[in-house]
Amino acid sequence: MKKIVFIIVALLIAIVTMAYLYFSGLNFEQKSNKHSLYVAAANSSIIFSFENDQSVIDILKGQNLLQELIGEEKFSQLVALNEELLSIPGLRRIIDHQSIYLGLNPGLDQSIDFVYSTQIGSDFKSDQLLQTLKTGKATLDFSKEIITISLKDSTIFFAGIKDNLLVLSTAIDLVKKALTMPTERTNNFAEFIKANSRIAKNSLAEVYVNFESLPTLLKVTMPGKLSGELTPLNNQHAYSALVYNYSREKILLTGTTALQNNNYFKLFVNSPATKIDISNILPENTANYTAYGIANYPRFRKSLTQWLKNNKEDRKIDEVIKGINKTYRIDSEKLLPAFFKDQIITFQLSTSEKIGAINLTNGDKLEQLLLELSTTYNEDIKSLKVSDLLYSFYGAAFSNFKRPYYAIFDNYMVFANNASTLEDFLNSYKNNRLLISSASYGNAMEQLPVNSNIHFFINLENSSRIIQQNVYHPFFRHIYSDKGLKSYSSLSLQLSSDNDKFLSNLLMVKKPIAIATDSLSISP
Repeated sequence: MKKIVFIIVALLIAIVTMAYLYFSGLNFEQKSNKHSLYVAAANSSIIFSFENDQSVIDILKGQNLLQELIGEEKFSQLVALNEELLSIPGLRRIIDHQSIYLGLNPGLDQSIDFVYSTQIGSDFKSDQLLQTLKTGKATLDFSKEIITISLKDSTIFFAGIKDNLLVLSTAIDLVKKALTMPTERTNNFAEFIKANSRIAKNSLAEVYVNFESLPTLLKVTMPGKLSGELTPLNNQHAYSALVYNYSREKILLTGTTALQNNNYFKLFVNSPATKIDISNILPENTANYTAYGIANYPRFRKSLTQWLKNNKEDRKIDEVIKGINKTYRIDSEKLLPAFFKDQIITFQLSTSEKIGAINLTNGDKLEQLLLELSTTYNEDIKSLKVSDLLYSFYGAAFSNFKRPYYAIFDNYMVFANNASTLEDFLNSYKNNRLLISSASYGNAMEQLPVNSNIHFFINLENSSRIIQQNVYHPFFRHIYSDKGLKSYSSLSLQLSSDNDKFLSNLLMVKKPIAIATDSLSISP
């Protein structure tokens, strides 16, 4: 389920990215401005800040990425808004050389609202802006404090002006909140954006993600509460700053992610990045995975111990370890810690089953030592008799595997909560039906660094059933429609440690184009 959160976040980022690409034709040049930034940061979980580069706009002309990501209806609305209002030459002059922030906010009835905030140039006044707006093709109602903008297709937008602040949204409440917000207000997200802004002429835009408020946005895309595996998101204190880079074959965002101390991922932030190859054992029907590199286990274990203490779980884990020592006369430190190599992974199959794995230095030796703690299921599979053994040594990554079935082979320990799931996995592994053999997977991995600390991956095709079960139908329908994201094969997020933060790569790639057999034939 947590992977579904990742895909939704990635798609939301992609949606607002494409909206930026369309509106960047307004020729804004970024400069620091607190008021419009604080308006955006006050309510938005995902924000874009950008400046125009005409050469980039020329490259993007004729592309259909925006329509693929947000759907025909919203695409048509944006086209109409630009043509009927935002393309007014006088408006361009008034807000030229100003920052623009584009934010995503939860709307009503399973919808997401955009809010745009920018500034009027210092050489202009709000009265000039009002007069300029009247010259557009859209119908404007100035009878109230909030301006109502009616487009020819009956779409309604709302605009608000206060001093030199201009706010535009499809939701009137967002405009009202922006106009009544204090001009000077402490906001950690806004401060993070100011500290990490690094837009350059060779980048299209910056994306900022506030994980603190993200659950509120996610709730409009999926039914129910953020429970189970999603529970940690209710207290996820983290921000990301990413730079957007465009190509025809992919969507790529690169930047940094900052975490607070009690975040589980923080345990990996000061560890050297590791080559992630444990994913080579995954079956071809893998829907998603999260892989972790642990180059220095003793250092990781020390951080894990503190993390468990902060979460008031240290006593429970102490009891698990002492129980093993007392009941089985085995030093638990000579089990998994002694034979662990450097990687762990959790993954989910297209059928929703969840599996975990670790790589080992001597699997045969560990298998012998675990016999006392295990019950034999068959020749290949056993089950642990001790609860929370994996959680004790690796933490939250393995929280779902209390007393799993497991198999040890080729210096890997693989485990699942059902023996049949492991049997299916072993059958795929022995018959070489692996994800690594997929051309689309290989294409995605070739575009990412080899080393990282944490790697999230989602195969869109294999994840269709899982996504259908966990998000509202309109979101699912668009993701897998011909005019949506059907041409994309996967999404990846890589986190690599860098001075108490993560360097981050968010990648969304298209499926490789199949070459027709006839095109390879030689005419006589």
